[in-house]
Amino acid sequence: MRSLVVAAASRHGSTAEIADRLAADLAGTLGDPWTVTRVGLTDPRRLIEADAVVLGSAVYYGRWMRSATHALDHLREEPPDHLWIFSTGPVSDSEDENARTISADAMADLGEEDEVDEHRVFGGRLDDAQLSFVERVVVRAVGATPGDHRRWDDVDAWARQIADELQRA
Repeated sequence: MRSLVVAAASRHGSTAEIADRLAADLAGTLGDPWTVTRVGLTDPRRLIEADAVVLGSAVYYGRWMRSATHALDHLREEPPDHLWIFSTGPVSDSEDENARTISADAMADLGEEDEVDEHRVFGGRLDDAQLSFVERVVVRAVGATPGDHRRWDDVDAWARQIADELQRA
């Protein structure tokens, strides 16, 4: 059997929901010899033992969350056969602005292109009621737009793409 592990760092749950969806889609699409497991980031060994990993993080203040960067550091020491990464946030009215902000920062911090099969950026969900005072100030300063900006069709399509790549490997 081969193993695919999906994990994500999420502060308010939006990124975790994307990871849940990816894991469910991949488990429903991939058959033998693959097993798909959705794990937390408390034990990076679960990632290192996998043949393939999908790792994501919410982006706060232009950076991945600490638990995700810690997990990525472990993966660099013992890289899996395949590694896909994804980022969520900030949430702006401009999708191009979101992608540029996250992609430039994430690729600078997360490693060389040949270490990752692909980096994908998804919109997030911004609920003012869940934010701390400091987070609300930052949201206003960067012009983020409250609401659910996740495009589930894009998440599902990416899961199918990953499954296709793994089935061909």
